[in-house]
Amino acid sequence: MTVWTGVGVVILTVIFVLNATLIASPYINYLADLARPKVDKKGLVLGVALLLMSVLYFFINVGNFAGEGLSGLFDTNYIRFMWAGPVGLFTQLQMAGVLAWLIYCAIQSSHLKTITFLVTLGALSISFLSMGHASTAAWWGKLALLAHLLVAWFWFGSLYPLRKLATSLPIAEAQSVMMKFGAHMSGSVPVLLLAGALLYRSASGHWLPSPPVSSYDIVFLTKLSLVILILLLAALHKLVFVPQLKTPAKAKRLQTSVTWEIVLAIAILAIAAALSSAFSPN
Repeated sequence: MTVWTGVGVVILTVIFVLNATLIASPYINYLADLARPKVDKKGLVLGVALLLMSVLYFFINVGNFAGEGLSGLFDTNYIRFMWAGPVGLFTQLQMAGVLAWLIYCAIQSSHLKTITFLVTLGALSISFLSMGHASTAAWWGKLALLAHLLVAWFWFGSLYPLRKLATSLPIAEAQSVMMKFGAHMSGSVPVLLLAGALLYRSASGHWLPSPPVSSYDIVFLTKLSLVILILLLAALHKLVFVPQLKTPAKAKRLQTSVTWEIVLAIAILAIAAALSSAFSPN
């Protein structure tokens, strides 16, 4: 892995995190029945951050392709070539999603908010179909990727707001929000796992790694191990910590545990970024 590729993986991880945060934000507002500001300033900041990261990711890929050091970043021939390819399409769709999101944050009409959010959701999710092996996958592989992304975004993107709500809301309200979130995720996690299995089948041609094990298989197995850990932690929250959420001390315990869930989620997203951009299943 070159320095360019490593930097690209880090930036793509940030893009994953920002995508998840944006997509999950309206869901959390709905779940907790939070008041919506006339202009969502935090949402606007997140949108601008995603725009900057998407543009930076494009130029990092230009530099990686050019192989001429920093000077290659601004070579117009390479820029035009990359803009017309998969990385350019990814960047264009991310930018379109950000534009729709910025409009969503600035308007008040509920109907227009619904439309702009759906445009945001569609543009951001479809953009990843141009990445890595997904660009050549069969229709069922592309569908699996979209399902995998959406569930992961709503789950992982909700964790930080839920961590804050664990101690900022009255105990009874916090418990109610956590229980509703757990119920929603209980129905979504099987979709996440099935889609993940189909994704690996689409990329590698088989259901499980087999000798000789490739670097892609090793990274995939690492991701699978982290997924098992985060599922066990989520089960602990749903079955033990949330039902016992009766006192401020229990709320603090849940908040600390959700922090570890966030750490695992970021690690999983980082490995997903590596699998989609730095490692080939072949």
